[in-house]
Amino acid sequence: MSGTVQQIESIIQTIESKIESSSQQHSPASNSSSTKSEDSGLDDGSKKSVAAKPISRKSSRMSTSSGVSLPPVLEQLEHMIISDDWLGNENAAAAGVKQHVQLAKTRSREGQKLSELGRTLVTSASLKSYIDLLSSHHRQSIASWLFGNVNHVFSNLFRFADSQIYCSDPEATISLSIRNGIGHAVKLALKSVYGTDYATKGWKAFAEQGAPVVYVSPALHMDISSYLASEFGIADVTILPKVESDLSEIEGRIDHVQFEKILDEDLAAGKKPLILIGVVGTTILGQNDMISKILEIREKKTKFWLHITGQAIAAMTFREPNNVLVHVLSQVDSMTFPIALWLGIPSAPVVTLHKSVEGHKASYREKLDSLPWWVATSYLSGKKMVDMIENAFLLSKVMLKGLSAIPEVDIVGVENPVDFANRVYKSKYTAPTVLIFKYNYAPIKNAIQYHKQLIEKNEDHDAISIAEKTLKDELEYGDYLNAWLRDGLLPESVPLGIDTIELGGNYGIAFRFCPLEHAATFSSHIDHVQRFVRKLTDIMRIVESTVAAKLKFSELKDDFPSLVLLPIRNWAGIGAVCYIPSIVKETNPEDWNAIQKQQISHLNLELVHQLKSVDAAFSSGDCTRYGVSCVKFGMLSDVKDLHNLVEMVAQKGKEIENSQQYLDSLADLIRQGIEAANQALRKENDQRLQNEGMMRQLPIMGSLVNWWSPLTPESQNIRGRAFNLKTGEMQETDVLFKSKKVSDATPPTTKNETPQVPHESSAAKIEEPTTPPPSDNEVPSTEEAVSSAEESKPESP
Repeated sequence: MSGTVQQIESIIQTIESKIESSSQQHSPASNSSSTKSEDSGLDDGSKKSVAAKPISRKSSRMSTSSGVSLPPVLEQLEHMIISDDWLGNENAAAAGVKQHVQLAKTRSREGQKLSELGRTLVTSASLKSYIDLLSSHHRQSIASWLFGNVNHVFSNLFRFADSQIYCSDPEATISLSIRNGIGHAVKLALKSVYGTDYATKGWKAFAEQGAPVVYVSPALHMDISSYLASEFGIADVTILPKVESDLSEIEGRIDHVQFEKILDEDLAAGKKPLILIGVVGTTILGQNDMISKILEIREKKTKFWLHITGQAIAAMTFREPNNVLVHVLSQVDSMTFPIALWLGIPSAPVVTLHKSVEGHKASYREKLDSLPWWVATSYLSGKKMVDMIENAFLLSKVMLKGLSAIPEVDIVGVENPVDFANRVYKSKYTAPTVLIFKYNYAPIKNAIQYHKQLIEKNEDHDAISIAEKTLKDELEYGDYLNAWLRDGLLPESVPLGIDTIELGGNYGIAFRFCPLEHAATFSSHIDHVQRFVRKLTDIMRIVESTVAAKLKFSELKDDFPSLVLLPIRNWAGIGAVCYIPSIVKETNPEDWNAIQKQQISHLNLELVHQLKSVDAAFSSGDCTRYGVSCVKFGMLSDVKDLHNLVEMVAQKGKEIENSQQYLDSLADLIRQGIEAANQALRKENDQRLQNEGMMRQLPIMGSLVNWWSPLTPESQNIRGRAFNLKTGEMQETDVLFKSKKVSDATPPTTKNETPQVPHESSAAKIEEPTTPPPSDNEVPSTEEAVSSAEESKPESP
């Protein structure tokens, strides 16, 4: 037995050392310290691992890192685990894609270094197979002892008396593991509702007592219909209606009034309500289904199984939990929760706690599946687990306080953030399990309200179309601003696990902070939250200045007639302008031809090149509407500098236009046009001679032929040529009296990425181009917000 454990540990140690060696060769940040928690099952990287020789197919088939030899089969398996180069070699892509894949491989190795707990869990998973080799009575006794210990720990931890534990089979994702837990609850519900008939008669019990109906909360983000149909033969799965609200298009809660009506209809139709799956602590907005109302309906109408899942279940583990929460949730029949994710423990299954059901007894395999949790609970102890969960809620509380102090931040689902944060700090409310927040771009709300008013009146359809386009443009720009914030906050977001999600509808992109999912893994603490809030407050001033400057941007066009404002997409900055040379100024942008577009693009590209040498926030772009290059303004730190920036662009453009280099290029363009005109005239004259014939060219014979067979007016119409200095084109004279055609040239596309560095003071750049940027240490408003959050932080229980 000891030899088997030693060999397993030897394999794990060898794999980790070789993975670390491979990561150091490929990862540029391999020497930096990690922020992984020691108790989370992932090593913090503070301990040096044993150096290992690189893998070679020609090397000896013996691993000597711990003095234990490996069979050839295990050595091959070791090679497959350490390196994934053997995957997809036949589908190799281009060099750029290869580099991206290699980066993904390097990053995938970062979380594979296990701590003592992680190695113990992996070893225990192997020992489960070893236990199967024991005698029947022996292995049954071990499984029952493990099951009893783990069952006692979790029943006390979640205050769910007289419950039994079920560990879901490991799946590719946590959602699938949670689905397995829901499936176990459905299995228990069938035994509870249909009794022994289900075990003896199977589907015939459905025909005798009524077809089972499963009710699912609209907040459960997984499709279980096909799963229940294939596993249990249940066809009636009802997604319950949502409570109508402004946030229902993002995530809804069960409308218990409508549920009661549906329940009455199913009972009248002879169906059998089987189970209702509710959610407490949804993954997006952190909302809760009204479990108390559902319990009242069950008590009043008919008996059915009530199962819950969600992140708010974690609040039941507090040292001083909310009494109402415990009273309500302890009345449900079962609950499934990913506590391994909350504690940052790898290789531990999703847990389901359920009440005892007559006729149901846990199998040997179900009992033995609790082995990883016996190891984890013995290593961490109940106190440590409670500390880690309470730390996640504390981080949410501090983040809520910091965000509520920033008026430009919109916390989705919270009407009055300041009042709500104060109530949370006074323990009147439990801290939210998830926070969704974004930049509060006011024009979006105005556009939504105006569009809604027009729809209610339903009078002017053209006005409604214009309002829809305006709303779409404002929503798009709001997403660009939040995407720019995401990139600017990336270093502060990683230790907290903050990412962005697409909410859909009129909400767009938003930030998501869920400390329960990441705090234990990344060892997140209050300092991380405070640094994030400080950075957010600092960077929010740049966003506010940029939005204010964008509103004033169109007002400056009268002061600088040489600049034309152009619509630009995929850009969070102020906007884009195009410098128009005087030779093209009188032409409407809709009538620009290909040569004019080439002239304008050439000048503006040179303009951007000179501007970037002074201010890196400038960049070039393409206006897809007119097909020309333009000058894009980036983010602005002070709205007062807008006029100076636009003036600088106009001055630089005038300098380039008046420069000898530009005049030479224009003269060369004119010369090419004259040559093209002469060639066109010669070609037309030759064509005329060919059509008239040689007889008409002779002095006497020509007059006789013309008298006998005169030329038609069309053939006598010799069209002249005119060279347009403004357009650089040779045109026929009759075209001058007709409307011009619009060019169909397809504009090029470029990357639209707003620089993170905002514009500096343009006046300072004109006088002293080498002036250093202002200091980043002046953040008084951020310090006040964070200090207020720190002062109001309660003491740890």
